[in-house]
Amino acid sequence: MKKLIRYFLLLCLFAATVGVQSCRKEKDPVKTPLAVKSFFPNSGNGGTLVTILGSGFNNEGSVKVSFAGKDADIINRQDTVLVVRAPATGGSGAIRVNLGEQSAEAGNYTYQKLSVKQFFPGNGPAGMHIRISGEGFSSLDSPAEVLVNGKSATIVSATDTLIVAEVPVAAGSGPVTVKVDGKSSSGADFRFQAITGIKPVTGGAGTKVVISGGGFENVLAGNVVDFNGKPAVVKEAAENRLVVEVPADVRTGPVSVVINDQKTTGPDFTIVPLPTISGVTPLSGPAGTEMTITGLHFSKETDENIVKINGTVVPVKSATGTKLTLVLPGGTGVGKVTLSVNDQAVTGPEFRDQQLGILSVTPANGLAGTKVTLAGTGFSTIPAENIVTFNGIPAMVESATETSITVTAPAALTSGPLVVKRAALEARAPQQFMRAGVITIAGGPATNTLLTNTMNGMAVDSKGNIFVIDRSQFNVLKVTPDGQISVFAGSDAGEMGVVDGKGIAARFMTLRGIVIDPNDNIYVTEVATRNNIRKIKPDGTVTTFKSGLERQPGQIILDKKGNMYVSQLYWGMLKIYPDAAVEQAFNGSVSDDCRPAVDAQGNLYYYVDENEGFLGKWNFGGAVDYRWLGSSFGHQDGPFDQALFMYGMRGLLFDADGNMLILDKANYSIRKANLATREVSTVAKLGRGFEDGSFEQAKFSFSTVDMATDRDGNIYLLDAGNKAIRKVMLK
Repeated sequence: MKKLIRYFLLLCLFAATVGVQSCRKEKDPVKTPLAVKSFFPNSGNGGTLVTILGSGFNNEGSVKVSFAGKDADIINRQDTVLVVRAPATGGSGAIRVNLGEQSAEAGNYTYQKLSVKQFFPGNGPAGMHIRISGEGFSSLDSPAEVLVNGKSATIVSATDTLIVAEVPVAAGSGPVTVKVDGKSSSGADFRFQAITGIKPVTGGAGTKVVISGGGFENVLAGNVVDFNGKPAVVKEAAENRLVVEVPADVRTGPVSVVINDQKTTGPDFTIVPLPTISGVTPLSGPAGTEMTITGLHFSKETDENIVKINGTVVPVKSATGTKLTLVLPGGTGVGKVTLSVNDQAVTGPEFRDQQLGILSVTPANGLAGTKVTLAGTGFSTIPAENIVTFNGIPAMVESATETSITVTAPAALTSGPLVVKRAALEARAPQQFMRAGVITIAGGPATNTLLTNTMNGMAVDSKGNIFVIDRSQFNVLKVTPDGQISVFAGSDAGEMGVVDGKGIAARFMTLRGIVIDPNDNIYVTEVATRNNIRKIKPDGTVTTFKSGLERQPGQIILDKKGNMYVSQLYWGMLKIYPDAAVEQAFNGSVSDDCRPAVDAQGNLYYYVDENEGFLGKWNFGGAVDYRWLGSSFGHQDGPFDQALFMYGMRGLLFDADGNMLILDKANYSIRKANLATREVSTVAKLGRGFEDGSFEQAKFSFSTVDMATDRDGNIYLLDAGNKAIRKVMLK
């Protein structure tokens, strides 16, 4: 028992001893080793103040600084800075710092008249001027030379004690050196500020931007960053890298960094709208399948597009501004597809990780009876085991393989989702199948009707009746929704004249344009001796609304207030008020063959010339944008300034959503210009000839001269080359 007690007491004594030693260790300050990083200036006369930078200067003990063995007076002592006075009678040699048993050498100090004592400012970008103070800068033999980090700087002005020099391009951080008559003196290091790049270069409020460069402060508050004048929040800071967040309400413009009141300006940051997802294909499928995401405002840099499926990040394989591709990893389960482009997020449709999936549908639109091919994965090779529905309506499956199904669109076809079911699995097509295509309302190349190949304008009234003008028959035809054709006003025998009257008793000269107001009154432009605007009431009564126009009238449109705008070829657009008062809207070239358009604000849009590939815009108030949309010839969708059209554009119209529709007849296309996003897309690209059917099948002639819409959004084409009126159904 005594041995046990003795052992316990020894154990306690040992623990107490360790505890005391531990406490002592915690109380003893950690000493910073003595070290010298740099000093300045490195030359001067006796009495020159020299600054030594380093660490450990405040450790316990007396500090002594010597110049070539001679002690110097210490003026200021801090842990990282020593300021000393060069000995009056010292000689050139090493500066040494001694602290107790520690010793460190700073470098050689030269006794001479030439000395760089200080300069201001101590940081900044290339091109800024720094004022270098010192002595001995003058020389009778050769001018002084200034170097910043070893790179020659341009001297703006110089005296014996002051030099103003310009910081050279790409100087980098380093000492400021002055050379005179073979002698050299260096001062402190100049901190060179530069922005070498930003990433990303596009985005919006909240986007995290990495600014690369040099000369930044390591402390967040030391860096003041702005985007085109709007202050930004600095999230991370290092000497060569800053991470900042784009502020709200910012506009496109340069990124700038201010450090110690010195500003460095970098490249422009471009504000782009939020990304939009227009399509994801497939919406279901197994691992290894390639997914395509289409839309607007994606980044061309793959790493700037972050795609997640049900929260799982899926790397982007390739990227353009409108299309992303990636490979499905599998195991994502069921969940939304989300996309973040430079921190601008958007949510897309739901994806299902399963064996059954639809990659594409060809054609993507059509009418009842259209043969449709589905490409995908996981289909049954037994046709009857694949249940295909168009907006809930079953369709007949004609053939099937594991990757393809051929089906006939049902008789009661309506627009909606296209779905394939196999046993317990269900797959949805990437886009809704649209009951869309082209049918002929009246006429055709093999028919003999009142419709001719000299028709040159059309308009649709509130009841769906189509009115057509014919330049060689000098009349206005009426085509009912069921295709019945009659002469509504003017001669039924091709006789010309300028006669008011009702129906076929009236006479017209050459008719150029037609428009219908909300009350179904028709206005036509007439090239005659006095150049007229004629009015036709809903009952067919013809009167002369305005006569004696100075120049030949062309196309005619109406704005929301009932004002008329009439094209005049090389004389711009004429404005005619409801009381028939006339004024010139603007001068310039305006096509007489392409119907202009006017938006709700009163801005006019027009085809400039038959031999050009772009449209112009007249802003309500006077400004003209001659090349508002389009750039050159071709067929290319995309931003307004990159979109390509062919010559001979026809009817411009605004749809119910405020988008402009353009008949790009030489491309056999109907194009859409989204004024909000300033992007062009193709609504339908048809072929040349005469055929009804889906957009992939339908054809019209090169001499399709006008386009109109009804209140349901259907589009009508005046296919003069086929002597027909065609209806384009979009939904």
